[in-house]
Parts: sequence; structure tokens; C-alpha cells
Amino acid sequence: MPRSSRLSRRVFLLIAALVTACSVLVHLPGLIAFRTDYLEHRLIDAYMATIALRAGGTLTAAQQAMLLEQAHLIGIELHSKGAALRLGAPAPVGRDILLDREPPAQRLLRTLQALFDNSRGLLRVSGIPPGEQDVWIAVTLDAVALRRAVRQNAIEALALSVAISLVTAGLVQLGLIRLLLRPVGRLTAQLAAFHADPYNTPPPPPTIRADEIGELQRSLAAMEAEVQTALKREARLAALGGAVARIHHDLKSILATVSFASARLADAADPRSRQLTELLAQSVRRAANLCARTLDLARGETPVAQRERIDLAVLCAQAATAAARPPEFQVTVDVPDGATVGGDPERLARVLGNLLANSHEAGAKQSSLTARPAATGWTIEMMDDGPGLPEAARARLFEPFVGSVKTGGNGLGLATSRDIARAHGGELELVESGPHGVCFRLTLPDHAHGKPVA
Repeated sequence: MPRSSRLSRRVFLLIAALVTACSVLVHLPGLIAFRTDYLEHRLIDAYMATIALRAGGTLTAAQQAMLLEQAHLIGIELHSKGAALRLGAPAPVGRDILLDREPPAQRLLRTLQALFDNSRGLLRVSGIPPGEQDVWIAVTLDAVALRRAVRQNAIEALALSVAISLVTAGLVQLGLIRLLLRPVGRLTAQLAAFHADPYNTPPPPPTIRADEIGELQRSLAAMEAEVQTALKREARLAALGGAVARIHHDLKSILATVSFASARLADAADPRSRQLTELLAQSVRRAANLCARTLDLARGETPVAQRERIDLAVLCAQAATAAARPPEFQVTVDVPDGATVGGDPERLARVLGNLLANSHEAGAKQSSLTARPAATGWTIEMMDDGPGLPEAARARLFEPFVGSVKTGGNGLGLATSRDIARAHGGELELVESGPHGVCFRLTLPDHAHGKPVA
């Protein structure tokens, strides 16, 4: 059975049950009133039956028996202005009911007893007939007759309640199917189709509804569009990463040859040749860094499988030495002795190198790397005295291809740096940016039992 039909059936049964329960509660006071009216009518019938006797007439025993049978009574006892009148033989009664002195709670209890109690016996009901002040009358009747009458009334009321509840539940269900269940069923089918094939599932049709269901449909359409865009971007990045990985393997050999040749040219006596050699060496480093960044982007936040103990003092010192360009750009290092973490030293070195390279390219003259212990590991803060980041660049600072601050940048540096930090179980975040410089914080957990890199 479809899921929507199961929900529709549950809604129908729930509404029918609630309406029936409410109807029972509504009819309960009516049932109490019916019992009271039934007993009052027995008193009235007995009063009417004794009019001829009170006027001086006489009845035979057969006539008295017929009169009691027509009034559905066992016996009648009447007291009026000191005179007493009795019809029927005295009989033992199981319960005495003072009808005009019966409190509401007791009426409720005795109505329920009359409805559910199957015991047999006689009842003695006494009271003052309506419109009479000096007459007191008591009647004896069979409890079975009262129970039969009360149950008949309850069955009729229950049948009416069930019919009303079924009609009400059907009408409410039709409204719910049109307003709620059918749109929810379409949303469920759309989500199931999107889960099965998120790349090719068309978006849901537009809706003009202004209620919560319409808002849900519009939110679902927007979410599916964003997820499809992200999946396609990830697929392109994965394909790009695979291609770059193959290119990087061949390019490393080519760049190694170029680097060796540029090193030989650096010994030339011609100043112009040495200058060209330095430009060639910078181009080689940029090409190698671009390949490494693209590979890191393709890896994403995949956890580092193998780790080795890294001395943060050595790591920061090497990064500072490689990035410093004295006197125009200088880097200081402040790392306590014994500061170590578990991880991939090559990838972490690229994170620090990216931060320092960005600082230099932004125009900073002085930068620092400061390591401090944290609750679960170590933090390394990179601070500089540059001009800070533009306000528009901070919102998408860590997004690839769109987060670059400098003109002509590809936005891979900070994006891959954050991925590397998260792959180590840590985080890279912008702490502060202003006219006096920026501060980035790299948080690294202390994996005390890292596996050595093969």
C-alpha cells in the first residue's frame, strides 16, 4: 500500500475516533437526563393511575394488576394530606431512589450503573409529581426495564454519533487530501526520485501556494538546485583532480629538469642570465605549487590515513625560511620547545606556506608564526602588518575559484589549506582582519600515536 494511502487511512480513523469520543461525552448528559425523565414518567403514570382511586372509586385485583402492567410498575404507594393508598403487594427492593433529592454526581453514577450493571432486582423511586405540592408518591419497578430503556437510548445515540463521525471524518479527510496529503505525497515522490538520481531529477513544478506547504515546496526546489550545482561542481573537481594527478606525475620530472638547468645557469657570470634564472626558478615553483594545490583540492577533507610526529618549531622555521624575502618581507617564529603534533608534514608545510605567501602578496612587511597549546592540541597563529582583507572577500574567503583576494588569483590557496586542516581533524579560520593586518589561526589536534608515513 502506498505510504500516502496509509497516512490517509490513519487520519480518517483518528478523526472518526475523536469525533465519536466527543459525541459520547456530549451525549452523556443527555443519557443522564433520559434516565431522570424515564423515572419521572413512571411517577407521573402512577399518579395518573391513582386518580380514580383517590376520587373514591374501587378496583378489583385484576384491574389493579392490569393498571400496574400498563404503567410498567410492580407497586404504587401514594400519600396525600394524611391519606395513604397502595397498589400491588409489597416487595423487597434493592435500591431506594429519592428522585427530587438526587445530586448530579449520584445521577451520573446511577446512570452508568443502569447502563453497565447486569444485576437484577427491584427499585423503589419516590418523589413529588410535577405540579403537585401535597402529594408524595413512590413506585416499585424492575431494574431490568430501566436498564433496557437506558441501553436502547445509548445505542441510538452511539449509532448517531458513529454516523456523524464517519461523515465528518470523510469530509475532513477529503479536505486534508487536497490541502495536505496529496502535496506531501508529491514532495515525498520528488525526494525519492532525487535520492535515486540527484544528477538528472528535474526540479518540482513551481507553486503559487502561500502557506507552509508552498514554502516547503519552494525550499525543496531551491535545495535540490543547490545540491545539483554542488554535485556537478564536485564532479568537475574530481575529474580535474584525476587529470591533474596524472599531469603532476609527468610535470614533476619536467620541472626537476628545468630546476636543475636553472641552478646551473645561476652560476653564470652574466647578471642578466642570473636575473632570468631567478624568474625561471619562481615560475617553476609556482607551477609546482599550483599542481600541489589542485591535488589537495581534489583530496578535500579526506582524513589523513598515515601520520608522523611533527616538530612544530622545525615546521614553522622551514616555512618562514622559504617564504621570507628580506628585507622587504620578514617572518619571525615563536614556538615552545617540545611542541609536536601528528600529521603529514608536507601538506601542513603547504598550509603555512600559503598563508605566508598570501601575506607577502597582500603587501605585508612583517609576519609571525606563533604556536600555543590548546585544549586538544596546538594552535598556530599567522599575524602580519598588511592592509587587511576587503569586506566583500571575507564571506567567500575559503571557496575555491571565487575566494581569491588578489587579481588573477585562482582562490585555491586558502580553500585547500582549510581542507588540509580539516583532514587532520583541525580547522583554519580567520580570526581578525583590519587596517593593521590579519590573523589566521590553524588548530591541530595532538595525535600522540600517529602512524609513520611509509
